[in-house]
Amino acid sequence: MRLNTLFAVVAPLALLLPLTAHADWPKGEREKYMAQCTEAATPQIGAAAAKSHCACGADAIKSYPASDIQALMDNKATPELQQKALGQIAKCKADNKAKK
Repeated sequence: MRLNTLFAVVAPLALLLPLTAHADWPKGEREKYMAQCTEAATPQIGAAAAKSHCACGADAIKSYPASDIQALMDNKATPELQQKALGQIAKCKADNKAKK
């Protein structure tokens, strides 16, 4: 019976461990991302929509480990990581269309 009680207490904590490995954007990198993204997106969708889309994309990948975000910003990410990030950012485009 004690083992069940111990498991009931420890299991939720073990499930939270992966969350501690994730961090927010490295210092200054979110601003750099926003500047690059809005500059690239503005000609296609306009300044306001670009800012909104880029902010959504930044929020979509902020839960990635800081090392992954840094690799993405430095163009040193693996193709798998790039595809994963692009997939998350693409959801913002779909979300924006659904809201209209």
